[in-house]
Amino acid sequence: MELHTPRLLLRSYRSGDLAAVHRFASDRRLTEYVEWGPNRPQDSRDFLAACLAETQQDPRRAFTFAITASDDDGGGPAAGPPFGSAGLTLDDAGTGEVGYVIAADRWGCGYATEAAAAVVHFGFTVLGLDRIRATCRPGNAASSRVLEKTGMVLEARLPAHKLIRGRWEDSLLYAISPS
Repeated sequence: MELHTPRLLLRSYRSGDLAAVHRFASDRRLTEYVEWGPNRPQDSRDFLAACLAETQQDPRRAFTFAITASDDDGGGPAAGPPFGSAGLTLDDAGTGEVGYVIAADRWGCGYATEAAAAVVHFGFTVLGLDRIRATCRPGNAASSRVLEKTGMVLEARLPAHKLIRGRWEDSLLYAISPS
């Protein structure tokens, strides 16, 4: 399964992606606001195994995409290893939850917005979801901007929502419905 944007190819993970996954998922900067990581080698292996296993689920409940750069000529295959992930997890009520991470050396280039928007579009147009939500920590202004740029609206602050490195942290809840 693949999603295409002007600059990105979002594709299913492959077993050969382990080194690239570990490169970005072991970076402390990337994991500051999330409940996992920084990854140890086994964490990255487990993540990749879970991504490969989810493609075999029927019905499928999760879609995790490797974010890669599109070929420079605009029409070819991916031109490099993954430098992030974007995913959509489904619940039983027609709602999906989006999540994404981008390697720190690619921050500020609009890749997170482009990838998140592609996943939201996929959720509504291909999966027929009624609603898509996402959360981020209040201190993660960059992620809040990404969610707003995808059309999501801030709905609530969820107190003590995520356990992150031994501390319960609040989350901001964003959501969007199809237009």
